[in-house]
Amino acid sequence: MPENTVIRKGFVNVGGGQVHYRSAGSGPPVIFLHDSPRSSVLHVPQLKSFSDRFTCIAIDTPGYGNSTPLSLGRQLEIPDFGTALADTIGAFGVERCPVYGFHTSSKITLSFAAKHPERVAVAILDGLSLPPGGAAPDFIAAYMKPFVVDDAGAFLGAEWTRALDFQRWFPWFAKSKEARQPTPARDMNYVHEYAMDLFMAGPHFSDAYAAAMRFVALPVISTLKARTIVMARQDDVLHSYLASLPDPLPAGCTKESIPPDRSAWRKRLGEIFNEFADFKGASNFTAPDPLKSPGVAGKMINGYVDVSHGQVLVRRGGGGAGRPIVFLPDLPGSSRADTDLLLALGRDRPAYGVDLPGQCESTPLAKPSPDSYVAALAETLKALETGPVDLVAEGMSTALAIAFAARHGDHIATLVLDGAMVAPADQRTEMRVNLCPDLRPSRDGAHLHRTFHMLRDQEVQWPWYDGSSKAIRKIAARVGGQRLYTRLVDTLKQYDRYGDAVLAAVDVDVAALLPTVKSKMVALTVPDDPRYAAVISGATAVARPSDAAARATAILGVLQ
Repeated sequence: MPENTVIRKGFVNVGGGQVHYRSAGSGPPVIFLHDSPRSSVLHVPQLKSFSDRFTCIAIDTPGYGNSTPLSLGRQLEIPDFGTALADTIGAFGVERCPVYGFHTSSKITLSFAAKHPERVAVAILDGLSLPPGGAAPDFIAAYMKPFVVDDAGAFLGAEWTRALDFQRWFPWFAKSKEARQPTPARDMNYVHEYAMDLFMAGPHFSDAYAAAMRFVALPVISTLKARTIVMARQDDVLHSYLASLPDPLPAGCTKESIPPDRSAWRKRLGEIFNEFADFKGASNFTAPDPLKSPGVAGKMINGYVDVSHGQVLVRRGGGGAGRPIVFLPDLPGSSRADTDLLLALGRDRPAYGVDLPGQCESTPLAKPSPDSYVAALAETLKALETGPVDLVAEGMSTALAIAFAARHGDHIATLVLDGAMVAPADQRTEMRVNLCPDLRPSRDGAHLHRTFHMLRDQEVQWPWYDGSSKAIRKIAARVGGQRLYTRLVDTLKQYDRYGDAVLAAVDVDVAALLPTVKSKMVALTVPDDPRYAAVISGATAVARPSDAAARATAILGVLQ
């Protein structure tokens, strides 16, 4: 396995949405697909194993990971995901390559290979389930119990328990002796990754999962014309289905029983890739950059910007040729929870939401500090080729925005501060101790509730840990379950680094820096709210509407 493999993440525009992926290496492309309800993180070990010879691309199936769900106005079926896979590979600019599918995605790969044999160098179907007639409707209904977000956070405990039970029983809802899996308990890193994949899919976790259970694969196998290998490891719960394959199989279709040793499995995959990958026609593969595509009003485009320490996730709302707006969301979390604001800001100009290092999917800084965050933001804007921007920052991000404006004033036309974080030294010392609780995953799932209530309390009192009457906020609290769920997922993606940017913001002496800011400043105001108590000398005061669209209108009004 190559040492220090660099794994890059990206998005590719597909139809009306985007597909997220992880990639590593160089050379001819090989596509990896995950099972449900997982994401491309499942294949990080494979990206590391095969990146010495191949461009390994692990895709988030639509509706899973960070990929846009399919929306066809009807029940989704496996051929829909097969079509989406064909569109995704085409969007990469790849004409033909090996495709590896595991469990759910073995059926997606099967559907793709049956319809597009000319585009498949080899289809590897690992763990293909073949129940006669498909799974029973009652079984599917029980297995696919809906993932329902509620405002009180009760779903957190239910879904964490489901993530644990997925590892304990098959099927997970059958708590019987016969259904108990013989494998030992997974370590917390695995359980956390699995649970995060489940939570990222959320209400869409059953889209491909249920479709795979309904899909009857046997008739499709008989139509195959692409080179296909149906395999399963001997310790796979689906290994027995190898005996259900037709005999004889179509020409070019073979089956393989793989020893339970994962090193033997990887060795065999490497042999297959070496035999079928296109080392001539696709050896210089480069993925397209969606942020280079034209912006469209009312549409959000996600992409990554390469910087010296790694990658920064950027969301672009809208388009147009006006001066760009850069938005730094409140911390912790990401700009994903502020999509409505970004789209409203991007009516006639591009509006970029920047997830600071250590937040959501952005690479953390090796040595986080106010200066390193300022440098990372400067690199990000340079890579985006924005030129001068209007910088809008909310909550804790305002301190880092002010530090940036003090250092790079020539980059900023107007600085908009939504809840400027101005605090004396003693309060900042108190904040450093209390703002960022330990969010490490625990087997009882308490970390989910700890995160949920930290984010919820942030809306109703400030600082969030202060229960005194003077801390009561006067804004219209944004405590709806969907927003909190989004912020929770994006915070816990980097539970060990989420506090980096928060503590860097606390380290900024905002009061000392404000007089050095030469840019025009605008301060949004909320009467008697403790988070809006600071008076920003020289700033234009604008009342802060609670509605995102109205707030965008107010901000745009002072930027003209």
